[in-house]
Amino acid sequence: MKRSCLWILTLALGGAAPAVAADKAPAPDTKAAPAPAAKDPAAGKDTSKTDVGPAEVKEYLAFFDKFVGYIEADQNDCDKMAKDLSAHLDASHALLVKAKAAHDGGKTLPESARQHIMSTAPKMAPGVQKCNSNEKVMAALQKIPR
Repeated sequence: MKRSCLWILTLALGGAAPAVAADKAPAPDTKAAPAPAAKDPAAGKDTSKTDVGPAEVKEYLAFFDKFVGYIEADQNDCDKMAKDLSAHLDASHALLVKAKAAHDGGKTLPESARQHIMSTAPKMAPGVQKCNSNEKVMAALQKIPR
């Protein structure tokens, strides 16, 4: 479960999340290394990435908050957590596919959204610890696009 939750954080943060150990080692990267980011010398700003738009940010944060809420609320009932996460991930599949494509395309969330995620994510810790070996929870999390 830790790896899937961390994947969501990484996706949400556009790769800006600090490195955190996961249950399993990530699959080797078979893609070529990305080209260095283009810099606008006048502004010192990365011009090779486009930030995610406000509507998408709002939609993703609503998904993320609900995801965290299920883990937090269901931390003492892993089977209920699995059911709730499965339904939430099914309902959010198109959003997650869109978010993964944006992430893979180098788009990032604004700093305010990243801060919201980083301040909200610790709420998942007790539920993750209690349910990270539950087969039903693991099956639900397999619905997250990789």
